Amino acid sequence: MVFLGGPRQSGKTTLAKMLAENDQKRYCNWDDDGDRELLLKGLLPVDEGLIILDEIHKYRFWRRLVKGWFDKKGDVLRILVTGSARLDHYRHGGDSLQGRYHFLRLHPFSVAELGLSSVNEVKALLAFGGFPEPYLLKSEVETRRWSREFRTRIVKDEVRDLERVMDLGLIERLCIRLPDLVGSPLSINSLREDLQVSHIAVSHWLEILERLYFIFRLPPFGPPKIRAVKKECKHYHFDWTQVREPGPKFEIWSPAICLNGVIILKILKAGEWNCGIFGMLTCMKSISWFLKMGNQRSLLNVK
Repeated sequence: MVFLGGPRQSGKTTLAKMLAENDQKRYCNWDDDGDRELLLKGLLPVDEGLIILDEIHKYRFWRRLVKGWFDKKGDVLRILVTGSARLDHYRHGGDSLQGRYHFLRLHPFSVAELGLSSVNEVKALLAFGGFPEPYLLKSEVETRRWSREFRTRIVKDEVRDLERVMDLGLIERLCIRLPDLVGSPLSINSLREDLQVSHIAVSHWLEILERLYFIFRLPPFGPPKIRAVKKECKHYHFDWTQVREPGPKFEIWSPAICLNGVIILKILKAGEWNCGIFGMLTCMKSISWFLKMGNQRSLLNVK
């Protein structure tokens, strides 16, 4: 089995349907009433070959369901599970799938994937973002509309379906506030004071937004002698168009592109490249992204 996660509207469903050669019988979506009823009965539309299960992680016992199918029909059935959340995290009490699946991530477009070679092409990617719909439309109005709807759907669809959170309004306020804080260490205590909630609540909400691929955080790396290194992490958005200022937007864009490349290398090298230790080093008015991949270390300097 393969679990394919990543930000919503990054192309997971389109890629899955391409693999199935647009055979609708092989595609099941948990949000569709007919497909959901079929899956709840423990049935599949096909008995062999590729089957795509989209957004099935919204079902509490989805892991137990796919484990049964894999153990019984794994020799003839290929299962692809897609979802806009970290499928390796949302277990919801289901059985362990250790050794039965590979977890992959699909991120927005990068420079290398698009084969960009000119400055204007790179500027377009920076201006319209790496998500397929706004990038292909190349309209500032449509990009702003898409970005606003992306944030709203994360809160009112994903958070509501997957997390036990009562006050969605405060989480949406947090999502609106976060783009203004890109470029500086993220102070949870400051956010707590702005939202008038507890430190634990803000920490929990940030973890939720990470699990749903709304943001990602990078810890500082460096010896304690470097005075610029602070304890707090910096945060970045997969949708960098939410940041309006050119400086912070470029800072948010560079680690997103680097993270995409590290994940690709990790897949190609079968786990030899580790993107878990991925941090930032701030010194002398420049920013260096520190990557540790196995025994190899490298720095990418951005000025």
